[in-house]
Amino acid sequence: MKRVTYSLILFILLLLAACGPSNTQPTATPPAVDQPETDVIPRPTITATAVPADAYPAAAPANTLPEGYPVPELAPAYSPYPGMDASDTQSVMMIAAGVQCEDVRYPTEQDAVAALEAAGIPVYESVTFELPVATVCGGPTSTHYQVIIDADKQAQAEQMGWEFAE
Repeated sequence: MKRVTYSLILFILLLLAACGPSNTQPTATPPAVDQPETDVIPRPTITATAVPADAYPAAAPANTLPEGYPVPELAPAYSPYPGMDASDTQSVMMIAAGVQCEDVRYPTEQDAVAALEAAGIPVYESVTFELPVATVCGGPTSTHYQVIIDADKQAQAEQMGWEFAE
């Protein structure tokens, strides 16, 4: 315990000696210099030079094609619905399989397609996918079905609960 006490006292004394007032008197400020100091190393000056005639030629623009070169075909546009190619005369519709905490309306994709076809709506393609949903009674299930139908049958499908997939 004595060692700790002596160490603490020694530390406090050293702190007071280091942070105490100084006895040095301030000196007079040096006189201001009228001229700035000259650089020890001279700085280079950059001057523009003309390009010599025998210099390497500039590269041609990248988007020009050689004469007679066939123009490549454009890549197909990205489809937000992979595997489902809907034209202007077709609509992409989707519906949840059911409502949480209740009986499922369409247990399988085939049941959803069969319900549309029974109503006289031809289905060209169908896909099952999962969407993140909140787990709450009365909310849609995470399983959804997506179909491609004729655009003129869209209103009839909407009456059955299907939604237009934008």
